[in-house]
Amino acid sequence: MSTPKVVSELLARSNKLGAEPRFTNYAGGNTSAKGVVANPATGKDTTVLWVKGSGGDLGTLKEAGLAALDLENLKI
Repeated sequence: MSTPKVVSELLARSNKLGAEPRFTNYAGGNTSAKGVVANPATGKDTTVLWVKGSGGDLGTLKEAGLAALDLENLKI
């Protein structure tokens, strides 16, 4: 499965922000992005929110450091 464009863009923004010490403290800062991708189980489009995990460094953030929340299943 390839990395969704919205995730690639989030990682690029996060790494750029994290590389500049004037903008963030080491291992600090939070970033997130929302997008629509195909659910791997159903193939149907679903809205997902990717959130950077706590304690991770923005400057070196990789896809594995993001939590993916399926917003369709989180609705009350």
